[in-house]
Amino acid sequence: MSKRKRELTKEEIAAILLASDDSVSDLSSEDDGWPVDDSLADVSFILNNDPGDETDEDQANDEEAANSASTFKPSWTEQMENGQIDLKQHQKYGGGPKHNLPVGSEAGDYFKMLFTNDMCEKIRENTNKYAEFVKSATIDKWEPIGIKKWRWKPIEDIEELFNFIAIILIMGIAKLPRIKDYWSSNPMLGNDKVKRTMARDRFVDIYRFFHISDRENEVSPNDPSFYMMRKLDPFMSCLRSNFQMHFEPYPHLSVDEAMVKYKGRLGIVQYMPNKPVKRGIKVWALCTSFFGYVYNFEPYCGKKDKLPRNDNGLGYSVVT
Repeated sequence: MSKRKRELTKEEIAAILLASDDSVSDLSSEDDGWPVDDSLADVSFILNNDPGDETDEDQANDEEAANSASTFKPSWTEQMENGQIDLKQHQKYGGGPKHNLPVGSEAGDYFKMLFTNDMCEKIRENTNKYAEFVKSATIDKWEPIGIKKWRWKPIEDIEELFNFIAIILIMGIAKLPRIKDYWSSNPMLGNDKVKRTMARDRFVDIYRFFHISDRENEVSPNDPSFYMMRKLDPFMSCLRSNFQMHFEPYPHLSVDEAMVKYKGRLGIVQYMPNKPVKRGIKVWALCTSFFGYVYNFEPYCGKKDKLPRNDNGLGYSVVT
């Protein structure tokens, strides 16, 4: 049985490391005032220890450690003994839709969750009011309207208005040159779903008097509180509220500008050649960075908009 080699002492290791001839004596650490590093003494046992020099006691200790490692079974626990670790910093914050709709609900159910019956009822009332206002307009302000040409019938049910909105959405997908082409008898143009939903003349009447805001509460352009989006502001406020009510935002959100295509004459129309929609109304939007759900938005109306001015930029005001 071999014997373990004697371990060098710190003094012997220091003597070996500091030994030098006269030619290199000027480079000694002691001459330069640097302290002597004794850290190598801690590893002298490992360098001088040969695997073949192990004793029976060392082998027994190794076997005992191997057996204990093979029989060890880790157990998982949610309790942390180390109170210095803050688990809240490592938790993943959730987010996503918030609603009570059952699985398998129709797309229309989700649409009415954001575009509610109360919003549609308000539009129905304002549309009927605007039609009566046009009917009772004087000749001085409006062109003469013949009695025979007046065929308006008030909207009695919000379902008729929902059908009107459904046709508008279809027209945005299946585009035709003229509105009346959707009711065309030509099989290459006519849309059967549109024909079964509403008559053409009824659609044109609602389209003519469709009004979102209550014109009795509107202010004149000379009023200091005049707002460019006054006709859409009540509707947009309800829409923003529903967007935020039915969705829990994720921790990563994106603030950017979007363009709503508009070719009419309006003072807030902008032209951005680098955007997919080059001409239209700019809208600041707060969206989820993963699939683009709009959590908040605000149209840009120049100096007369509702966004407060600060050093962080206009986009920042959408978040705060």
